[in-house]
Amino acid sequence: MHSWKTLVFLSFLALALGACKTINSNRVLYYEEGTTLKVDSIGLSNRSSTIVKGDVLSIEFYPNKGEQKIIGKETGNSASPTNQNYIVDENGEVNLPIIGKLSVLGKTAEEVKSTLEEVLIKVLNDPYVQVRIENERVILFSGKGEGKVIPIPHQNISLLEVIALGGGLKENAKSQEVHLIRKDNQTTKTYRFDISSIQNIRASEVYVRNHDIIVVNYYPRKVQSALKEINPWLNLSTAGLALISIVLRFTP
Repeated sequence: MHSWKTLVFLSFLALALGACKTINSNRVLYYEEGTTLKVDSIGLSNRSSTIVKGDVLSIEFYPNKGEQKIIGKETGNSASPTNQNYIVDENGEVNLPIIGKLSVLGKTAEEVKSTLEEVLIKVLNDPYVQVRIENERVILFSGKGEGKVIPIPHQNISLLEVIALGGGLKENAKSQEVHLIRKDNQTTKTYRFDISSIQNIRASEVYVRNHDIIVVNYYPRKVQSALKEINPWLNLSTAGLALISIVLRFTP
């Protein structure tokens, strides 16, 4: 009888221990110490974001140094066929009125503006051009299980500003292990920052770019996580053993 109880107990224990495999199963881009991941050194040039496929560009162009734009605002009618949003297609192009298809892939908004001015001067008198990437955003993982897509409201937004917009660092986050993942010239690079001390102020001088990924490492707290993960199994085991004990008590 006792051997049967022992066998049942060991079976439930095996199920409970199997649950331990799911500990920290919500990790996303977690950085393990001692890995061979190369951490690059980031410069402070803060080059503007480059355009990728699927970006939405706001493009305005007017003749006569933008006179029509000013007049439109004064009359309350700023609508114009040259003031629209354009999606960068799979070929890295946008299809514009007057101009037709224009390759913008890998260029900054300022570079597209310069290109448009050179093209439009042939068909418009004193062209006025403005170009913006409308859907600029970064992805922030600020702690265990916490992730947000943060829109970039302006060009010069720092790493610390993004973390603040995301609600700050979450419980168990490692402020000395903040990683910025960036695709630069078809190469993905990882940069590491320590924002735990005011002496490490460099993170406030680094501006994020469109499509950057920011990951804040965290303390796994394996014991607490294990107890949380296997608690349902332990409850089930306890209930099962209690039921078996009751059955065996009344078994001749």
